Amino acid sequence: MKRKKELIVGAVTIAVFALFIFIMQNNFQTNEDAVADEGKEKETYVEEESEQKEKSEEEKLLSEKETKPETENVKEDSSKRAKEDEVELEQKDKDDTDNNNDDDDKTVSFSKKYVNVSTLNVRSGPGIEHSVVGVVSVNDEIDAAEESHSNGWVQISTNNLKGYVNAKYLSTEKSVVKKPAPTKEKKEEDSEKKEIVSKETNKENKKEEKKDSTSEQKETPPKNDAEKLTTVDGNNQLILVTTNGYGTSSAKVQTFERDSSGNWTQVLNVNGYIGKNGFADNKVEGDGKSPTGKYSIGTAFGRSGNPGTKLSYRAISADDVWVDDSNSKLYNTWQSKEETSDQWDSAENMDIDLYTYGFVINYNTAQTPGKGSAIFFHIANGHTLGCTGVSQQNVVSILKWLDPSKNPVIIQTPESGLSNY
Repeated sequence: MKRKKELIVGAVTIAVFALFIFIMQNNFQTNEDAVADEGKEKETYVEEESEQKEKSEEEKLLSEKETKPETENVKEDSSKRAKEDEVELEQKDKDDTDNNNDDDDKTVSFSKKYVNVSTLNVRSGPGIEHSVVGVVSVNDEIDAAEESHSNGWVQISTNNLKGYVNAKYLSTEKSVVKKPAPTKEKKEEDSEKKEIVSKETNKENKKEEKKDSTSEQKETPPKNDAEKLTTVDGNNQLILVTTNGYGTSSAKVQTFERDSSGNWTQVLNVNGYIGKNGFADNKVEGDGKSPTGKYSIGTAFGRSGNPGTKLSYRAISADDVWVDDSNSKLYNTWQSKEETSDQWDSAENMDIDLYTYGFVINYNTAQTPGKGSAIFFHIANGHTLGCTGVSQQNVVSILKWLDPSKNPVIIQTPESGLSNY
């Protein structure tokens, strides 16, 4: 039984293998036939394409043969016509030249004329169909033929320019060229321009003046301290008290007088003294400082008779005091002790050696409480309590020199503050 099964399996296996071989042979044959057919088709296509290409080239050659004679004929006709046109143009130019020569040969009378339009074309012949050979402008003087052509054109000559223009644009007199009246806007614009120009001119003039002034100042330096000042134009006498700084009581006292030419001349230059604590821009009662500033000259005073001053003079008596009570209505005034003692609590005695001669400096004339009082120019051999002083000899000399008609002033300042005055 087992043997029989093995035989059956073997037979089936052989049958399957044989079937496989048969199928493979059929497929191989089919592929060979397909390849052969494809090769034949390619050969057929190449042959057809070659035949078509040869046919196309033959048609192209035939077309060129037929077209070439026609193109050459066209070129020959065009060349012939161009030559004919050229001959015709040459003949026309020759005719125009002959005509112009005929005109030149004729005896033509010319007269002076003027162009009456802004611009006028000058042409080679009498008419607008002729070319432009030049241009003339309004009021240009030209020589124009007295006889014109039938179309109104005349022959002209000017500035080596010859040709023809229409006679209606010529006149025997020059034309009056009127400028159009300026519009309102134009007038305003011109006015603004003039104003700007005027301002610019003024600026330039001021610059030049300033430049000249500066140049003069550089060329002519101030001769003295008085010439450095700018606040004394209305004064012709000046007492100038200066120090090296605010904290010193030593001072330099100079006097100046303006001469007839308006220049300051120094009269006196001596040593002097101010308050023991120096200068103060804002003085306070009892601070021991002298006030800076520019002040007028007040009443002259003394314990004896007038030494010869032109100022108003008041002799001091034992009863005279200067009120320094800030709370009094009589603050900073000269009073009689006997008559006013009930109106103040404090006052300075005037009958002392330092006040043998002197004058009042008009400081705090508004009597502002606490701002300072009794500021005098008097005799001193050292620092003061707020006044300014020099030797008795110099005080008397200054009193004799002062003249109210010359509007004298006193300026007190550190040297660094001179530019303020």
